[in-house]
Amino acid sequence: MTGLANAYMDSSPVIAITGQVSTAILGRDGFQETDIMGVTFPITKFNYMVKHPNELPSAFRVAHKVAMSGRPGPVLIDVPKDVQAATYTADEDVSVKVRLDKFVLPRPRSLDVKKAVEILLGAERPVILVGGGVYWSGAWNEVIKIAEILMAPIVSTFPGKNSVPNGHALYVGPAGMHGRLEADAALANADVILALGTRFSDRTVGRFNEMNEKKIIHIDIDSSEINKNVKSTIGVVSDVKVVLNEMLKIFPNVVKKNERFLNWLFSIRKSYENALELLSNGMKFAPWKVLKTIRNSMPADSVTVTGVGSHQMWCELHWDVYVPGTFITSAGLGTMGFGLPAALGAKIAVKDKPVLLVDGDGSFQMTMNNLSLIRDYNLPIVIVIFDNRALMLVKQWQIYMYSKRIVETEFSQRPDFIKLVNAYDIEGYRPDSYNDIERIVKWALRNNEPVLIDVPIDREKDIVLPWVKPGDWLTSAIPPDGMKVDLTWRG
Repeated sequence: MTGLANAYMDSSPVIAITGQVSTAILGRDGFQETDIMGVTFPITKFNYMVKHPNELPSAFRVAHKVAMSGRPGPVLIDVPKDVQAATYTADEDVSVKVRLDKFVLPRPRSLDVKKAVEILLGAERPVILVGGGVYWSGAWNEVIKIAEILMAPIVSTFPGKNSVPNGHALYVGPAGMHGRLEADAALANADVILALGTRFSDRTVGRFNEMNEKKIIHIDIDSSEINKNVKSTIGVVSDVKVVLNEMLKIFPNVVKKNERFLNWLFSIRKSYENALELLSNGMKFAPWKVLKTIRNSMPADSVTVTGVGSHQMWCELHWDVYVPGTFITSAGLGTMGFGLPAALGAKIAVKDKPVLLVDGDGSFQMTMNNLSLIRDYNLPIVIVIFDNRALMLVKQWQIYMYSKRIVETEFSQRPDFIKLVNAYDIEGYRPDSYNDIERIVKWALRNNEPVLIDVPIDREKDIVLPWVKPGDWLTSAIPPDGMKVDLTWRG
């Protein structure tokens, strides 16, 4: 259930196959009977109970089509026990009837495309907001082309971080509750926002009232997202890549824009990086420096997976995704324990690429029994645990929102993660320096071996900043200690 809900919120195409009691005892409260169809209805695009073995081929074809069509998402096929045991006869296939036409996307209206270009050309501070839909559309090149024409900063949602090369000069980072200060400033001070494949979640915008004061061009594959959270000046329901290509036909090759806004954003970035450098001097392992060390040790096209917690937010802020589609996280649902199972799936899918799991000690313990599969299937995954012996994000809320009443968010030195992975015949190390981390990562990659690196993090200093409190506007972001910043553009 949690996996389906996670896939539904993050628009991940998943086909779930579930077992069910025999059709003869359906509805009789038989042993282990659950109305899986009813329970999963709100969190799947489509679910279907197969009543005859000859329905199975059609059911699976339909499931795949629905999962991948339109906005991707999870589907479920429920197969009763007697159907599983029955004999399939290939010459008597039974067709599963589903309306697939509702997933056919309309072409963008030329008038909307033309008006959108006009608004962007007339903007003083245009900003492009990139969501996860840009990845599913494969539209990162088109995004970059338009950004370069307009000299517009590219801001992403958290899942949108996976949609554009983070190394591009115009990418200023993810915005929102745990976003970059320069990205929050860009979004908060934009006069026009080109929003692509995003639902304007509360975690991205903080507060909706201020966002509604801007001109917003919202392009999304799902009509239900247009005007749901934020009012659109222009709303276009279509594939992002198709719409952007239509816009590029109209845009002039170069639009001269005032670069002062961009330079201001980059000055905020520099101040933030300087503040972090000072803070890192008082820490044995600063989370952001650990991530930089690992990033420099891994190939650009490595697949990175995270668990859920403070380590995940540090990755949002400081992990650079160079190749779209190589960053996997639980964004919408925030499912603790997501990391290790997701890393297993990623490594099975891309055997020729290194897979890194960045996890927290709390999130890792939710599903650490999956370690057995790493050795059983010889999956060389690099696991890095940010070991702060706390549920740090919850503790951070207790500090800032509940008058520092720290309750049940800190725990003891058990378990010993090194002994734990050794029990599964996996090497484990506790580094003493950043050089140790680099050396261990390179050893694992060179020898094609799994490894766990247990990095001790000071739980009294592991506060993820900047942070926008729930319900606050983006310019109210709390910066790191020692940094003063004004996130309001003064011209």
